[in-house]
Amino acid sequence: MSSSSSIPNSPPPAAHTFIAGEEEYRLERAAAHMGLEQGRMPKKSWAALLYNDLSARMHSVGYVGNDERVDEYGTLHSLRRRKKRQPQEYDQLADLFSAPSSSSPSRTRPQRQQQQQQRQTVTDLFQAPSEESGGQTELVTDDSSEEVIDMVEGGSLGAAAFGIVKGIVGPAILYLPSGFYKSGWAVSIPCMLFATGMFVYNAYRLLECWKVESDRNHKVESRLKEVQALLQHADEKKMNHKNNMNGNIYNNNYNNHLESGEQPPPPPPPQQQQYGATVVQQDSLFQAKLLTYPELAKRAFGPYSIFVDLGISLMQFGVCLTYLIFVPDNLYQCGKALLGIHSFSKLTFLWIMIVIEIPISWIRDIRKLTTTNVIASLLIAFGLLAVLGMAFFQGLQTVVVDEATGESELAFVQNMQTLKPATPLWFPIIGTSFFMMEGSIALIVPLQQAVYRPEDQAKFPDLYRTCAFYIVLCYISFSLVTCAAFGSHIKTALTASLTGPLATIVQLAYSIAVILTFPLQAFPAMEVAIPLLFRMTTTAPSGPVAPTVTPLQRNLYATAIVVALGLVAMVSINYLGNIVSLVGSFFGIPLGLVFPPLIHNQLVKDSTPATKLKNYCVALIGFVAMSLASVNTLLTWDQGAES
Repeated sequence: MSSSSSIPNSPPPAAHTFIAGEEEYRLERAAAHMGLEQGRMPKKSWAALLYNDLSARMHSVGYVGNDERVDEYGTLHSLRRRKKRQPQEYDQLADLFSAPSSSSPSRTRPQRQQQQQQRQTVTDLFQAPSEESGGQTELVTDDSSEEVIDMVEGGSLGAAAFGIVKGIVGPAILYLPSGFYKSGWAVSIPCMLFATGMFVYNAYRLLECWKVESDRNHKVESRLKEVQALLQHADEKKMNHKNNMNGNIYNNNYNNHLESGEQPPPPPPPQQQQYGATVVQQDSLFQAKLLTYPELAKRAFGPYSIFVDLGISLMQFGVCLTYLIFVPDNLYQCGKALLGIHSFSKLTFLWIMIVIEIPISWIRDIRKLTTTNVIASLLIAFGLLAVLGMAFFQGLQTVVVDEATGESELAFVQNMQTLKPATPLWFPIIGTSFFMMEGSIALIVPLQQAVYRPEDQAKFPDLYRTCAFYIVLCYISFSLVTCAAFGSHIKTALTASLTGPLATIVQLAYSIAVILTFPLQAFPAMEVAIPLLFRMTTTAPSGPVAPTVTPLQRNLYATAIVVALGLVAMVSINYLGNIVSLVGSFFGIPLGLVFPPLIHNQLVKDSTPATKLKNYCVALIGFVAMSLASVNTLLTWDQGAES
C-alpha cells in the first residue's frame, strides 16, 4: 500500500512505484515519508483470483471500470476511495504502547493528560488504556473528507496460471468427447495437439507485439515530456518578459493616477501558458490506451481491424449460442427424470433461459458477478469430477459379449473396440479443436499485464505454453475415458448421455453453472458489437463530439442480441455438434491462427525475413483450415442432427 492523493474527483498524478509485501499501515506510513504515491500489491486470495479473471475479461476488449484509469504509459491503475486518515500524534513514549479503544473514535488532550498521570511506573507503559480514560492514539478525523488510493495492482505467476486455466477450461470440454468419437482417435489427437501448438505459437506472437507497443508507449511519452519541458522553459521566458513590460506600464499608470487623485486600476491578471491556441492543462501530452488484442490489431491494420473486432464478438456469441442449446437439453432431461414431465419441450426451457439472461446482460461491470462466478466455478468442478467418476463406474461394469457361452468383458474394453482410428466425418474435429479454447486468445494480453514483477512477466509466455499443453493432455485423457465408458451412446452435450440419480444432479448443476457463465462470455462480445450497431443504426449529428451509447440504449441493444441468439438457437436446437464445429472453424481459427502472425509482421519491425515468412505460412495454414472445415461442416449439416 502507499500514501495517496487527496483529490476526490480526479486521478492523482503518476508517481514512483514500490512493491510491498508487509504490514499495510506501517509500509503506508513509510512510503509517505519517502514521497511514494502509488503501490503495486499482489492479490493473493482465491476471491481475488476470481475477481482478476473477471477483470481480465473486461480488459480484453479495452473496457475500463469507473474505479480504474490508464496512465500515459498504458498502465492500468486501480482507484479506491476511503475516509482520509490523519497522521498519528504521540505526546509521550507511553502513547506508542497504548492500544486504541474500539468504543471511542478519538482522544482529546485532557484525556491524554489524565492517562499520563495514571502511569507511575515503567510497567504502566505496557498496560492497555482503561475504558474510563478512553485511550486512543488517533486524532479526530473529518468523516466528510476522502482520499483516493491509486495503485497498480498485480499478481504472481500462480495467479496468472489460475487465470489461464479459468480462461480456457469451461463447459466446452463437454463437447469434445462426441467429436472425438465421431472423428476417430487417430485424427482427433493430432488435431487437438496441432491446434494447441498453433495457439501457443500465436500467443507468443501477440505477447511480443504487446512488449513492442508497450515500450513504444514509454518512448513516445518520454520524448513528448522532453518537448513539453523545452516549450515550457521557452514560454516562461516570454511570460517573464511580458510580465515585466506589463509591470512597468502598470507602475506608470499607477503613478499617473495617484498624481491626478484618481483610483488606481487593479493589477493585470497572470497570463495562461499557451502554445498557439492550446492551453496546457496537464502534464501528459500522449493519452495511451490499454493494450489489448483489438488495440494491437488497430495499430497493425488500421480501419481493417474491424474484422478482428467482429471475429472476437462473433466467437463469443457463438460460445453463448452453444450455451443456449446445451442448457435446454439438460433441463429437458432433468424434467423427465425428476418430474416425469414430457409436455415441456427444449424450446420452452430455451426461452426460460433467455428471460433469465436478458437482465443479467445489462450489467456492465462484470466484477459485480464475482459471487456467481465462484458458484459457477464450483459447480463446473463438481460436474467434471462427477462425470469422470460416473465414466469410470460405467466402464468397469461387465458386459455380456456372447450369451451362448456367457463370455463377458469390461465396458471399457468393448467400447474401445468400437472407437475407430478415423471416420469419413472427421472434418468437424478441426473446428471443435479450436473451439475448445473458447476464444481465450483475447485474454492473453490482460493476463500478461496483470503479472506485477518484471521478471515474472518475462516468464509468462513459457507459463502459458506449459499450462496450455497440460490442459490439452487433460482434454485428450478426458475424451478417451468418456468415449471408452459410454461408447456410441455419447452425445455432444455429454451430460445428456448420463443416466441415474447422480446424472440428474450433474445435469442440474451444469445447467446452473452455464446460466451463470453466460454473461461473462457475452460481455466482451457486447462491448464490441453494441458500439458497432449504434454507429450503423444512428445518424451522426454534425459537430466535433460523437454521440455515445446511453445506458438505456445499451440495454436495448443487449436485449435484442440475446433474443437474436435465442432465435438462432431455436432453429439449431438439435445441431449442437455442428454449431460447435462451425463456430470454432469460422471464427476461432482466424482469431487463433490468421490474425496474430499478420499483426506481428506489421508491429515488430525488426523481425527477420525467416520469421515473417513463417508468420505468413501459419496464416495461410489457418485460412486453408478455416475454409475446409467450415465448408465441410455446412455440406454435412444434416448428418450432425441429434434427437
